[in-house]
Amino acid sequence: MARRPDPYLTDAENPELEAEAIARGRPAKEVLPGGLYEALTQRTNETVSVTLDIDRSVLERFQSAGPNWRERMNEALKKASGGR
Repeated sequence: MARRPDPYLTDAENPELEAEAIARGRPAKEVLPGGLYEALTQRTNETVSVTLDIDRSVLERFQSAGPNWRERMNEALKKASGGR
């Protein structure tokens, strides 16, 4: 018996893509106007995404201070490392 979709997870205005549509898809870099892809994907200030193991208490302290906790953590790490 086929499983019925969850009505809370379906959206009639945005149906699931069919295999044919997926096969026709092209990379954003090929279809966006000149320079837009680069502008949307470039990293500023030489930032790099990393995975870092830290104590839960440290993470909770930064997160409990509100939004932008990643920026505050980056600033604290810069200061601790004698960075700019």
